Amino acid sequence: MMRKYLSLVCAAIFCSSVPCFAAKPGVDAPAPAFKVVSGDKQTLTLDELKGRVIVLFYEAKRSIEQNRALKNVLNQFYVRQPQDIKNGIARVGVIDCQGVLFKGAWEAGLRDHSVKEGIAVYGDWDGKMAEDYDFNTDESNVVVIDRKGVIRYRASGALKEEDVDSIEKLLKSLVKEV
Repeated sequence: MMRKYLSLVCAAIFCSSVPCFAAKPGVDAPAPAFKVVSGDKQTLTLDELKGRVIVLFYEAKRSIEQNRALKNVLNQFYVRQPQDIKNGIARVGVIDCQGVLFKGAWEAGLRDHSVKEGIAVYGDWDGKMAEDYDFNTDESNVVVIDRKGVIRYRASGALKEEDVDSIEKLLKSLVKEV
Protein backbone atom coordinates (compact mmCIF):
# COMPACT_ATOMS: atom_id res chain seq x y z
CA MET A 1 0.00 0.00 0.00
CA MET A 2 2.79 2.39 0.93
CA ARG A 3 4.62 1.58 -2.30
CA LYS A 4 1.50 2.33 -4.35
CA TYR A 5 1.02 5.63 -2.49
CA LEU A 6 4.67 6.57 -3.08
CA SER A 7 4.31 5.77 -6.79
CA LEU A 8 1.25 8.00 -7.05
CA VAL A 9 3.01 10.87 -5.26
CA CYS A 10 6.05 10.56 -7.53
CA ALA A 11 3.83 10.47 -10.62
CA ALA A 12 1.94 13.56 -9.43
CA ILE A 13 5.16 15.46 -8.81
CA PHE A 14 6.55 14.49 -12.21
CA CYS A 15 3.36 15.40 -14.08
CA SER A 16 3.01 18.73 -12.31
CA SER A 17 6.58 19.67 -13.20
CA VAL A 18 6.38 18.77 -16.89
CA PRO A 19 5.17 22.24 -17.98
CA CYS A 20 8.34 23.71 -16.48
CA PHE A 21 10.32 21.81 -19.10
CA ALA A 22 8.04 22.63 -22.03
CA ALA A 23 9.80 23.89 -25.11
CA LYS A 24 9.92 27.64 -25.50
CA PRO A 25 8.67 29.08 -28.77
CA GLY A 26 11.04 28.66 -31.66
CA VAL A 27 10.89 29.25 -35.37
CA ASP A 28 7.57 28.14 -36.92
CA ALA A 29 5.82 28.23 -33.52
CA PRO A 30 2.98 30.62 -32.68
CA ALA A 31 4.26 33.76 -30.98
CA PRO A 32 3.12 33.95 -27.34
CA ALA A 33 0.74 36.74 -26.44
CA PHE A 34 2.37 39.73 -24.79
CA LYS A 35 1.48 43.04 -23.21
CA VAL A 36 4.11 45.75 -22.86
CA VAL A 37 3.79 49.37 -21.74
CA SER A 38 5.58 52.44 -23.11
CA GLY A 39 7.05 55.33 -21.14
CA ASP A 40 3.84 57.21 -21.99
CA LYS A 41 1.83 54.39 -20.37
CA GLN A 42 0.50 53.17 -23.74
CA THR A 43 0.01 49.41 -23.91
CA LEU A 44 0.78 47.21 -26.87
CA THR A 45 -0.29 43.60 -27.36
CA LEU A 46 0.42 40.96 -29.96
CA ASP A 47 -3.27 40.97 -30.93
CA GLU A 48 -3.02 44.64 -31.89
CA LEU A 49 -0.24 43.79 -34.35
CA LYS A 50 -1.80 40.72 -36.01
CA GLY A 51 -1.93 41.09 -39.76
CA ARG A 52 1.41 42.93 -39.80
CA VAL A 53 4.96 41.63 -40.05
CA ILE A 54 6.58 42.30 -36.66
CA VAL A 55 10.27 42.99 -36.19
CA LEU A 56 10.84 42.84 -32.45
CA PHE A 57 13.96 43.71 -30.49
CA TYR A 58 14.02 42.72 -26.83
CA GLU A 59 17.00 44.10 -24.95
CA ALA A 60 18.34 45.09 -21.58
CA LYS A 61 19.66 48.61 -21.18
CA ARG A 62 23.23 47.30 -21.41
CA SER A 63 22.64 45.44 -24.72
CA ILE A 64 20.86 48.15 -26.73
CA GLU A 65 23.86 48.80 -28.97
CA GLN A 66 24.75 45.13 -29.52
CA ASN A 67 22.88 44.92 -32.83
CA ARG A 68 23.05 48.57 -33.90
CA ALA A 69 24.17 47.56 -37.43
CA LEU A 70 21.06 45.41 -37.87
CA LYS A 71 18.82 48.20 -36.58
CA ASN A 72 20.39 50.62 -39.08
CA VAL A 73 19.90 48.19 -41.99
CA LEU A 74 16.30 47.51 -40.97
CA ASN A 75 15.55 51.22 -40.62
CA GLN A 76 16.97 51.83 -44.12
CA PHE A 77 14.91 48.91 -45.45
CA TYR A 78 11.78 50.36 -43.85
CA VAL A 79 12.41 53.88 -45.20
CA ARG A 80 12.82 52.53 -48.76
CA GLN A 81 9.40 50.84 -48.71
CA PRO A 82 6.25 52.39 -50.19
CA GLN A 83 3.66 53.50 -47.65
CA ASP A 84 1.42 50.44 -48.10
CA ILE A 85 4.35 48.16 -47.20
CA LYS A 86 5.32 50.38 -44.25
CA ASN A 87 1.76 50.04 -42.96
CA GLY A 88 2.21 46.25 -42.98
CA ILE A 89 5.34 46.31 -40.82
CA ALA A 90 5.46 46.83 -37.07
CA ARG A 91 8.82 47.76 -35.58
CA VAL A 92 8.76 47.05 -31.85
CA GLY A 93 11.46 47.77 -29.31
CA VAL A 94 11.10 46.33 -25.81
CA ILE A 95 13.43 46.96 -22.89
CA ASP A 96 13.70 44.60 -19.93
CA CYS A 97 12.43 46.78 -17.07
CA GLN A 98 11.70 44.10 -14.48
CA GLY A 99 12.82 44.98 -11.00
CA VAL A 100 13.64 48.63 -11.68
CA LEU A 101 13.77 50.85 -8.61
CA PHE A 102 12.87 54.24 -10.07
CA LYS A 103 10.00 53.56 -12.46
CA GLY A 104 9.45 57.23 -13.30
CA ALA A 105 13.06 57.64 -14.41
CA TRP A 106 12.82 54.48 -16.53
CA GLU A 107 9.58 55.71 -18.13
CA ALA A 108 11.36 58.96 -19.03
CA GLY A 109 14.24 56.90 -20.42
CA LEU A 110 11.83 54.89 -22.58
CA ARG A 111 10.34 58.13 -23.92
CA ASP A 112 13.82 59.49 -24.72
CA HIS A 113 14.87 56.21 -26.33
CA SER A 114 11.69 56.22 -28.44
CA VAL A 115 12.67 59.60 -29.86
CA LYS A 116 16.25 58.41 -30.53
CA GLU A 117 15.11 55.20 -32.28
CA GLY A 118 12.20 56.77 -34.16
CA ILE A 119 9.76 54.13 -32.87
CA ALA A 120 7.82 53.63 -29.66
CA VAL A 121 9.93 51.68 -27.17
CA TYR A 122 8.07 49.64 -24.58
CA GLY A 123 8.98 48.15 -21.24
CA ASP A 124 8.55 44.57 -20.06
CA TRP A 125 7.87 45.63 -16.48
CA ASP A 126 7.04 42.23 -14.98
CA GLY A 127 9.40 40.02 -17.03
CA LYS A 128 6.53 37.96 -18.43
CA MET A 129 7.48 38.60 -22.04
CA ALA A 130 11.10 37.59 -21.37
CA GLU A 131 9.89 34.41 -19.72
CA ASP A 132 7.26 33.50 -22.32
CA TYR A 133 9.65 34.04 -25.23
CA ASP A 134 12.64 32.59 -23.35
CA PHE A 135 14.71 35.68 -24.10
CA ASN A 136 18.29 35.98 -22.96
CA THR A 137 18.02 39.15 -20.88
CA ASP A 138 21.78 39.78 -21.06
CA GLU A 139 21.81 40.09 -24.85
CA SER A 140 19.94 41.66 -27.73
CA ASN A 141 17.12 39.38 -28.91
CA VAL A 142 15.62 39.66 -32.39
CA VAL A 143 12.35 38.05 -33.42
CA VAL A 144 10.47 38.30 -36.71
CA ILE A 145 6.80 37.32 -36.58
CA ASP A 146 4.73 36.90 -39.74
CA ARG A 147 1.26 38.30 -40.40
CA LYS A 148 -0.37 35.18 -38.95
CA GLY A 149 1.48 35.45 -35.64
CA VAL A 150 4.07 32.75 -36.34
CA ILE A 151 7.72 33.21 -35.37
CA ARG A 152 9.79 33.11 -38.55
CA TYR A 153 13.17 34.13 -37.11
CA ARG A 154 14.74 34.44 -33.68
CA ALA A 155 18.25 35.01 -32.43
CA SER A 156 20.11 36.30 -29.39
CA GLY A 157 23.44 38.03 -29.17
CA ALA A 158 25.49 39.97 -31.68
CA LEU A 159 24.47 39.04 -35.20
CA LYS A 160 26.86 38.62 -38.11
CA GLU A 161 26.57 40.37 -41.45
CA GLU A 162 25.11 37.25 -43.08
CA ASP A 163 22.41 37.17 -40.36
CA VAL A 164 21.50 40.74 -41.21
CA ASP A 165 21.25 39.81 -44.91
CA SER A 166 19.05 36.81 -44.08
CA ILE A 167 16.69 38.92 -42.00
CA GLU A 168 16.38 41.52 -44.76
CA LYS A 169 15.59 38.78 -47.33
CA LEU A 170 13.04 37.23 -44.97
CA LEU A 171 11.35 40.60 -44.45
CA LYS A 172 11.18 41.19 -48.20
CA SER A 173 9.40 37.87 -48.67
CA LEU A 174 7.07 38.34 -45.70
CA VAL A 175 5.89 41.82 -46.65
CA LYS A 176 4.91 40.47 -50.08
CA GLU A 177 2.74 37.72 -48.55
CA VAL A 178 -0.93 38.46 -48.16
